[in-house]
Amino acid sequence: MQAVAALVRKQLLEIASSFQLRALTLVAPLFQFILFGFAFNFDVEKVKLAVLDFDRTATSQDFTQNFTRSKYFVIAAHLNAYAEADDVLLNGKARLVLVIPPNFGNSILAGKQVQVQTLIDGADGNTANIASGYASGVVSSYSQRILMDVQSRLPEPPKLPTVSTETRIWYNPDLKSRNFFVPSIIALMIMVGTVIASSTSIVKERELGTLEQLIVSPVKPYQIVIGKLAPFLATAAITTLNLLVLSALIFGVTMRGNLLLFFLLTLGFVVTLLGLGLFVSTISKTQQQASFTTAFFILPPFLFLSGYAFPIEAMPEWIQPVTYIIPLRYFIVIVRGIFLKGNGLAELWDESLLLLLCGAVIFTASFLRFKKNLE
Repeated sequence: MQAVAALVRKQLLEIASSFQLRALTLVAPLFQFILFGFAFNFDVEKVKLAVLDFDRTATSQDFTQNFTRSKYFVIAAHLNAYAEADDVLLNGKARLVLVIPPNFGNSILAGKQVQVQTLIDGADGNTANIASGYASGVVSSYSQRILMDVQSRLPEPPKLPTVSTETRIWYNPDLKSRNFFVPSIIALMIMVGTVIASSTSIVKERELGTLEQLIVSPVKPYQIVIGKLAPFLATAAITTLNLLVLSALIFGVTMRGNLLLFFLLTLGFVVTLLGLGLFVSTISKTQQQASFTTAFFILPPFLFLSGYAFPIEAMPEWIQPVTYIIPLRYFIVIVRGIFLKGNGLAELWDESLLLLLCGAVIFTASFLRFKKNLE
């Protein structure tokens, strides 16, 4: 134990004295978290709207104002011909063109059904779908208002059969994408700092020649691993606490579930990451090689195959089985469940078990490879 304690103390002093390690383990995750937290926002507001009004009556103007009264649209241009609609969509001056037909106002006053047209820039499919939904909502609200106005003026309003639906949105009632992404960004930031820092730290010992000194000393391989990696558990814990504070103060995203459960499962995830860092150190001879291997062969698969940015269900069926070997997949489900739904171990036991199993396999295989390299 004295040998392990000495190695832990040595590694902590190295982290404290190295600006690069301090920045990598403590500062960079916080900066990247704030940057990604603001950048990853799929909510669409202030959609640029162009209006092509062939009616030009008070009724058509009132209809147009329903779009501007909402927080979703802002009028970017008033058009005079269809050719202009193509131009504003082509050059990006508008995302949506609202076309109001002639006799719109007279038809409304006569109680007739009227069709309006919306032309949408579909280059960005996500924005196009959301803008289309917003426009449909505005039109539906306007139609309902007209119907109520007509019925209120009748001496005996007819009793029309109606079907209504009441929608309740749980866990993220405001439908803010930031509430969905911030917890997973926390997981990503923990991963990036831990894997890179732990792998480069061991490789640095090899570059300086001190690893060979440890090999010929009475210190055993498992003691070297514990001594080198244990301090990164502490830095990961500090980083996690800082990320939770920033999540609440900057983005207003707080945890609904059990904090202790979150830290226990985060510990299992960090151990898995340390195993990955240990593996990278066994196939790298320099710190640059370790950083390159992590940046190009570990982070991209974790980022794109974990469900962090894209739903796994939307991926091709042949690639979905590959996601089962990605530990971040399970941890993202855990973090989102604890943050957004307040899930406990009863709801997350399968992901927790798979994460711990995956971590045990990765860490054991990495340790055996490390031990073999030492021998």
